[in-house]
Amino acid sequence: MAKTEKKGGIRMKRCLQIQIAVSSLLCMFLLEMQIRTGILSPVKSGIIISTLMISLILLQLRDKSEYFFNASQIVNVLFLPYDLEMAYLAFFQLLFKFFPQATNLIGILRIVGFAFVLVPVTVVSYGKLRYWLSRLINIEMVVFTFLIFDDYPLISPNSFLRNFEYSGLVCALSFIVFLYLVLKGWGLKLWINIRQKWTRVFTFTTIGLIAFGIWYDFFAAFIQIADNFSEAIWNWNFSLLNPNQSLFFPGNPSLVYLATLDAGIFEELERYAILVVLAGALKNKKFRAQKMVLISALIFSLSHYPNMISEHKDFITTSYQVMDVFAIGCLLAIIYLYTGKLWLAMIVHGVWDFLVFAMIPATMDIASFLDLYVPSGILVPVVINAVGIPIIIFMLSGKRLSHIEKNIYTLLKPTKSVMVVNKIIPQN
Repeated sequence: MAKTEKKGGIRMKRCLQIQIAVSSLLCMFLLEMQIRTGILSPVKSGIIISTLMISLILLQLRDKSEYFFNASQIVNVLFLPYDLEMAYLAFFQLLFKFFPQATNLIGILRIVGFAFVLVPVTVVSYGKLRYWLSRLINIEMVVFTFLIFDDYPLISPNSFLRNFEYSGLVCALSFIVFLYLVLKGWGLKLWINIRQKWTRVFTFTTIGLIAFGIWYDFFAAFIQIADNFSEAIWNWNFSLLNPNQSLFFPGNPSLVYLATLDAGIFEELERYAILVVLAGALKNKKFRAQKMVLISALIFSLSHYPNMISEHKDFITTSYQVMDVFAIGCLLAIIYLYTGKLWLAMIVHGVWDFLVFAMIPATMDIASFLDLYVPSGILVPVVINAVGIPIIIFMLSGKRLSHIEKNIYTLLKPTKSVMVVNKIIPQN
């Protein structure tokens, strides 16, 4: 098995070298012909060519010494995902430009192929990351790189293809491939569904947890536009929800549904990766489960600050949004860690985002009744979190905590090839 995996690693290294060389030639061609694709300018092409060539040289020297190996790792994980994605997008932009009559076919190929762009660098470098902190940082960098792809939707006139890519769903599906390969390189498994023994207590707790999670989605969404507590708790005004008149995607209901799928899949996969890394980093530490939930929720919350740019919000408004999602971030982590079913967390998360995306423009002019007590708006996120915290504390105590700890143990359960990967994974 060791020889087979070693041969596979050599082949993947060669694939990466070829990919880097082809990407470099493409960027040189664009630079020489002074072709602007809307993605790569001459300056950006020059920078990408430089980092690609450095990476290619270090890959050739990678096995010569530990110094070259580490240097290659740093360059590959810091620059290659962005460089390779930009070259990939530029290539298809050229195809769109030269073959406008085949934009639908080109668009399909671009969507399908995107899932495999980072496969070589993932196997060669990301699967070899040794330390948990570097794993966490670099996974988040890859997440950011994937999100850049959303800024370059298809030129295709086909509305579904354009919406599919613009929604980010293509990135979510690609992230599944990336995460599977990364975990495999670490000697771990992607546990979408951890088998559970469906005892009466577990069944009732799971049903109650999911029911609360979905109710909490509605509560958190409607309390921000409710006239009183009853409208926030149960008497929801559904007339304010209409995918056809979406505030975010006006006149484009299909994008509302696709964006909902993207948020549920992509962000829960990201949360899964964070939880696995935290499980390893906090192994044998006290209050590991509690720390995992809180830290993962904090990362999830802070990741909403880029909305200042994408949604043109000021710092205070964005900070309130960051506060809004902290408790739901804890709850979503608990849903997975307790049930072992990532798809349940995806569903609850998807409901939350659907409610946000389906809000009509009129909701922008509606203030919460809580603003009458504290006009600054700070009371809304405080109440949202206050309602969720008791359930979070309840789930992180007693037999429920013991059940969560068992599932955390499963997350770190090594695969059959652990004897090979243990050579690069530090043992605690």
